[in-house]
Amino acid sequence: MSILDLALLPIRIARHVTDAVLHPVPPSPAPPGELIVVDGMPEGAPPAARRPEPPLPVPSGWPFGEEFPRTCGSSRVAGGALFWTDFLYDDHGATGLPIGDLKIQAPPRGTYVYPDGPAAGNGADIFRVAIGLTETHTWWRIDWNTLVDASVPIALFTFDTGPGRVGSQEWPAGAGVRSPGIDLALLVSGSSAALIDLTTQGRTPVEHSVDMGSRSFVAQVPRSLVDPSGDWTVRLAAGLANAAGDGFADVPAEHGALPGQPNVYNVAFRTNEQEPPHLNFWSDAAQAAALSSGDVSEFAVTVEWDRLAAGETTPEPVITGPSTRWYVSSVELGQGVEQGLAADDILSTQPQFLGRVQPYSICLPSTYAPGQTLPLTLLLHSLAVGQSQFAAIDPRLLHEVCEGRDSVVVTPLARGPSTWYFDTGELDVWEVWARVAEQLGTDPNRTVVSGYSMGGYAAYKFGLTYPEVFAQAVVLAGPPTCGVRLLPDVDLPADLDPDSPCAREGDTWKLLVNARWLPYVIAHGFVDELVPFASAAEQVLELDRFGYRHRFTVYPLEDHIGWVFQDKFEDPIAHMGTGLRQADPGHITFAWYPQLVRADLGIGADRAWWLSELTADPSVTARRGAVAEVDARSYARPDPTHTVRHHRGVILNFDPSPGVYTELDWRVGLPVDPLPYLTLRLTGVATLTVDLQRAGLASLPSSTITVATDSAAQITLGGLPAGVQVRLDGQPAGPTVPVPPGRHRITLGEEVGQRSR
Repeated sequence: MSILDLALLPIRIARHVTDAVLHPVPPSPAPPGELIVVDGMPEGAPPAARRPEPPLPVPSGWPFGEEFPRTCGSSRVAGGALFWTDFLYDDHGATGLPIGDLKIQAPPRGTYVYPDGPAAGNGADIFRVAIGLTETHTWWRIDWNTLVDASVPIALFTFDTGPGRVGSQEWPAGAGVRSPGIDLALLVSGSSAALIDLTTQGRTPVEHSVDMGSRSFVAQVPRSLVDPSGDWTVRLAAGLANAAGDGFADVPAEHGALPGQPNVYNVAFRTNEQEPPHLNFWSDAAQAAALSSGDVSEFAVTVEWDRLAAGETTPEPVITGPSTRWYVSSVELGQGVEQGLAADDILSTQPQFLGRVQPYSICLPSTYAPGQTLPLTLLLHSLAVGQSQFAAIDPRLLHEVCEGRDSVVVTPLARGPSTWYFDTGELDVWEVWARVAEQLGTDPNRTVVSGYSMGGYAAYKFGLTYPEVFAQAVVLAGPPTCGVRLLPDVDLPADLDPDSPCAREGDTWKLLVNARWLPYVIAHGFVDELVPFASAAEQVLELDRFGYRHRFTVYPLEDHIGWVFQDKFEDPIAHMGTGLRQADPGHITFAWYPQLVRADLGIGADRAWWLSELTADPSVTARRGAVAEVDARSYARPDPTHTVRHHRGVILNFDPSPGVYTELDWRVGLPVDPLPYLTLRLTGVATLTVDLQRAGLASLPSSTITVATDSAAQITLGGLPAGVQVRLDGQPAGPTVPVPPGRHRITLGEEVGQRSR
């Protein structure tokens, strides 16, 4: 804390106290209802969030389990083997000639790049390592993140088997690195495996196998050849294989190496503590420094053979604070990293990280313990950065959102630096959330969606497309459209493609009607050079016109780039809550882009509270940029009255600088007596289902649904009680009512004979 911060502390405390008194947490503005959870996820999440995680293939003949840690840079033992998980996409070698991704604002510390071809931009990336012990062999397994061609990578284990052996320090096979005290090595490529005595340099071939499905190399060393005992210090490095497969290929200057630098792209057994996150976007800073010096001795794992022999099992490692985890996606777009023109175009919204395994950043507060149910915050990254953005450049923000709110915080990679969270970029968010909920047990009813810049856009996109799912949305310097809004209704799409989803379906202004039950906190710099202030102000004015809850903070002295590097977001984070999402309301307004519904990916809007199975009229679905909309109001479960209140004021602190705010909240009034009516206004809607029980009609002896629609619609009355007669404009109808365009009346009532009984 600076002297200035200390001097302003009393003012800040007084401001928070005043704010708590003047703006207490209001009661729910909608009548109480059950918060429905489906397969551990909040109702309203798309099918992608409820799909089980696909299992990874297991290499043929592997005699142990698959108890690999989910946290990168950690290990455990289980059932006779030691299991290690490495960092993903960290295969960048030493810091040499910076000829790689200069376009990316979040560059790796290493500079090595791959030759074109089957290396696929990721050819020597160690994903997981396992070391096992049976009665007859020791087993050595490497799982590669990418394995298009088995002749591409090579792996080299080195062993310090104890003080009784004469040691060396130079690694064999042309690796070009050293670590004192090693006496044996195990070289494993796609063509062979050999045990190397570092005293004599003699090589003894050992059995090995390649499994392309699991992307694994597995070597077996007979215990008759080397019988392990005590504790071994084991290290592992990977690079590209030479043509014979018996050593490392040289890394030339055109691939990023300085003369004399190692031929190693990736070093395993680096822990989370050894790769601190500050400005370390790909968790390779310590690796790059070690490879630049040539000494990799600090990266090792101790194999305690007695523990393996005993079959000991230790728990899954859980790291509080920031770390990186991995999951298996339901889709694989290819292997490795996108190559060619798409890889060089930072404006492209296409995915760049293609594989079936994807990383994400997570922060667990210090209070986390297995079995707890903590709130979740999706903190979505900016353009040209990635999943480690906030740990790398905004640690204070991450700490305040995570530790300060006792919340699990997740930042998905979203398949690349610039997908704008469309298609597989969106899918990545849902699949990450599902795995976090499944493995760490977050509260499905207390999730906030937030982000900076492109991530702030995503807070609009996700919050407005799935308003039932979230408790709050927080937008930090976020554009209202996929790109830049130059004038009202004049946008420059981020990918410069006038026919892309970004250009045609990227405008969130059309979806602001959906924020009736989702409060927004929006913060913006007045001199923002990338996201014009006027575009953010237009969003706020529309929320104000609707009378929807929001808080808008403006910093007259802040821009876009400087603000994020200051890492000062005190006011918006102070108003980031951990409350519950909205239960069934009486009034639902919901608009959506039919073009963004992707059944193949399991994403897209199809429900909102007691409305489900929403589809758009084919003519609307076929029209790019078109929106379908339903406005449904149940007078049988009416929302209580509320009074709109405006607050405006000045923020007198330097986190980041003095600002002003405007806020609209609701003072909830008295409840309203129910009436047996429900109204539906449909625009471009083809089908929907009304849950009569949740809408409050099922228990009534009679009720009326009035419908106004601009196209033919099929309305299904879900949960229609037995014996209830349905009529459309006085004519008998069934539980699924075909409604022609125009204004119509559906009546529900018991049959005459049943009423007489």
